[in-house]
Amino acid sequence: MHISILLWLIFQNIQKKTWKKIHELYAGVLYVSFFNILYYFLCNDKLLWDFKSSHLSLKVLRILHLMFITPLMVLSFLATYPPTLLKQMKYITKWVCTASFVEWIGLRCKAITFRHGWHLGWSALIYVMMLIFSRWFQKKPFVVLLLSVFATVVLSIIFKVPVSKRMLKHPLKRILTRPLKDHVTQAVANKVRRKCLLLKLFS
Repeated sequence: MHISILLWLIFQNIQKKTWKKIHELYAGVLYVSFFNILYYFLCNDKLLWDFKSSHLSLKVLRILHLMFITPLMVLSFLATYPPTLLKQMKYITKWVCTASFVEWIGLRCKAITFRHGWHLGWSALIYVMMLIFSRWFQKKPFVVLLLSVFATVVLSIIFKVPVSKRMLKHPLKRILTRPLKDHVTQAVANKVRRKCLLLKLFS
């Protein structure tokens, strides 16, 4: 599914010829990419959502979304942003609904998982902020940064995201890999599954 989304976004950007507008829109794309990376840095010990694939490794998946899928999505959104307020509202609504629907399909296909009380409503709210702020960032970067920091703090409090000094160790590793306890939990779960399967076979 992840590759399908990437190909669809590449097609969208080719169709809109977004490469001609990169010099105008890159600030909004970089803004979203930064906060996307910040999520994995801050929440790696308590991920609220994460991607899954039976064919791609976690590291490849995250690189795919951080470096290609999300930037291409924002670039496509900004490239055809309408001039009038009413059209802007309709445009943002269309994008939020589309992104949320794709995420719902991802949930059904087990291409993404939610944890710790996160649900599709929260994702839709993030899409609203992400898309609006990516546009505003081009004109009022300081205001958008303040609002983004405020939103990050509020969400961190709501979901009780743990913060500690050890987060500063190996920041790149935090962004691209799961914490050790997740690997251990998964390994234990796999052992339990194998034992249950053996019991069923010999019972």
